[in-house]
Amino acid sequence: MSFFQSINSDELATIATLIAVASSKVLNAEELNILGNFIIAVGSLMTSIASQEQALKVEKDTTEVEVQDAGLDVQKQIKDIQEQIQYLLQR
Repeated sequence: MSFFQSINSDELATIATLIAVASSKVLNAEELNILGNFIIAVGSLMTSIASQEQALKVEKDTTEVEVQDAGLDVQKQIKDIQEQIQYLLQR
């Protein structure tokens, strides 16, 4: 997909326009409707898949951060308890 990531929005719009105009020269109205609806359906599904993948990645990243934070909190609690034990032993 690096091709699509390497072109700017104006170029992408121009390519889409050229494809639409070229298609309209070789297809009749019914065929254009069918093709257009098919492309919309594919695009909608691709967007749904990408959205779900992003949501799952964010959830995974958030969970990993929470686990790391919990681990750091436990380590701090252990250190605090060790310091309290040392204090009590010195008394």
